[in-house]
Amino acid sequence: MSVISGTIRGCSLVSDTFSGKGNRQVWLLTADFAAYSASGDSAALAGVGAAISAKARDSRSRTLRWAAPAFAGIDASGTAVYACGTTGGTQMALEVSTDALAGTLCDSAGTEINTAGVTQGVGLLVGVDAA
Repeated sequence: MSVISGTIRGCSLVSDTFSGKGNRQVWLLTADFAAYSASGDSAALAGVGAAISAKARDSRSRTLRWAAPAFAGIDASGTAVYACGTTGGTQMALEVSTDALAGTLCDSAGTEINTAGVTQGVGLLVGVDAA
């Protein structure tokens, strides 16, 4: 089993606090992953909150709270690829561990994929608390 570490390529603020109440934000990330084998690989993104804070440039730290798949990326053969939870299927939320995400790469039905090439542009929605 291999952990396929992704690279965050894009980061955009989707939703901020309303009238300064609370500290929850939602960000849209895009990530690229290397070749992936459904038989035993998992996908991971490290430094998510740090990457968001670097993009925001506001000197605030971000605590990662949740992540879910957004839109599909595409692999080398033109197949749509989504980020999914670690169990695939109907479990779509990714696992959060401090400042990292773990999950799988799946098709639209939640079935893990096999891809020999690079997958680009996988979308994730991420909730953070900014302090």
